[in-house]
Amino acid sequence: MDTVRLSGKVAIITGGGQGIGFGIAQRFASEGATIVIAQRSLEKADASTAQLRAAGGEACAIRADVTDPGQVDSLVRATLDRYGRLDILVNNAGRAGGNGPVLEIEFAAWRSVIDTNLTGVFLCSQAAARVMVAQSVRGRILNIGSLNCFSAQKNAAAYVASKGGVLMLTKALAVDLAPYGILVNCVAPGSILVERNSPALTAEPLKTSLSKAIPLGGPGSVDHVAAAAAFLASGESEFITGAALIIDGGYLSYARIE
Repeated sequence: MDTVRLSGKVAIITGGGQGIGFGIAQRFASEGATIVIAQRSLEKADASTAQLRAAGGEACAIRADVTDPGQVDSLVRATLDRYGRLDILVNNAGRAGGNGPVLEIEFAAWRSVIDTNLTGVFLCSQAAARVMVAQSVRGRILNIGSLNCFSAQKNAAAYVASKGGVLMLTKALAVDLAPYGILVNCVAPGSILVERNSPALTAEPLKTSLSKAIPLGGPGSVDHVAAAAAFLASGESEFITGAALIIDGGYLSYARIE
């Protein structure tokens, strides 16, 4: 890639050791950013940072649970101790569990999803924004939502509620942080092929079903999400805040009538 739009920038990517998070890490690194991968388990994160360094990037992994305020603060402090600044936060860490009929969801399952997907976004955003304000950095905060920011699905009340909350939290953060020049946006992916779901999405009958439901013909790739994230993290997005960029191949735009 020729562009280095993120040269000199330091980015924390939560849950950046795999899937969409790692795709974003790779794209950011290719555009000149220094990458901090924050993960509860360092095994995958260490392997991913090694891959980034092998490709010529600067990266490290820091263990952090985004639901724990103390660990979030430690993550930001460790980033500052190592690199001296923080320019970009990508709130990618998430949990898909807590699904099931709403009459049967246990409180512990509900709490686990909300704590990770919504409270974690708040904690990380608050900690990162405090540093950006203190350093007079016109930073970027990017929240990874989903199509469930806009529509529900059966047996997924906790997940849907958390992603709906992420969308409105994005807007609230954008309004509060605008006076400091910090931009806050949301990326909302649809069906995206990652290691975890690739076997299901590429097998029948789901493969044919998705090809009919998605106007552009099927699931997207991690690269599609990473490209959008890089744009929103760059100086080219300087008048965009509180927005949600849907990356779904046209799925939400298509009224399927059988």
